[in-house]
Amino acid sequence: MLMIALPALVLICWDDLRGLRPQGRKPAVDETRLVGTIAAELQAGASIRKAVAEATRGGGSGPLLLAHRLAVAGAPIEAIAEQLETLPHNGRRIGAALRVVGITGGRSSEVFARLLARASQDADIRRERRTLTAQVRLSALVVGGLPFVSLLFGGFDRLRLLLGSGSVGVAMALAGLTMQLGGSLLAVRMAVRS
Repeated sequence: MLMIALPALVLICWDDLRGLRPQGRKPAVDETRLVGTIAAELQAGASIRKAVAEATRGGGSGPLLLAHRLAVAGAPIEAIAEQLETLPHNGRRIGAALRVVGITGGRSSEVFARLLARASQDADIRRERRTLTAQVRLSALVVGGLPFVSLLFGGFDRLRLLLGSGSVGVAMALAGLTMQLGGSLLAVRMAVRS
């Protein structure tokens, strides 16, 4: 029974177990810094295109590089907004703010100052969420590892005692081991999905 149940549990949880490996992440755009630079440039009296060009300078590749080139070339704000809208967290807000400023032409520094406050708050919430998620995963892995520790420090002695009691003892020992290992794999699976 154990020989059948354990491989089945491992196969069921295989994708989740692979999720425990650290994934290589692309460096994220610091959207809070981007919005902060635009807000600071606008408060200093720069035009919206100059503020965006300054904020996106040295942005590497992708939408920031294209937005920088468009801003330097004097492209319409709509084209610059389209590039910045692709940013993952505040892109739509930045694009909408650029469009509003492009159409109305007034009080752009206040719009971006408020957007900066919102982006900072969102970044703090994302950071806190990552921290809490890591704590939950670590707790689940510790709880999931306890049955393995139990097996190492007493499970084999219990197995030896039960083996001396005949086929019923063997069946009970295998059922207990299967439940311990299944519980561990389930805890690891929950840790990965959280």
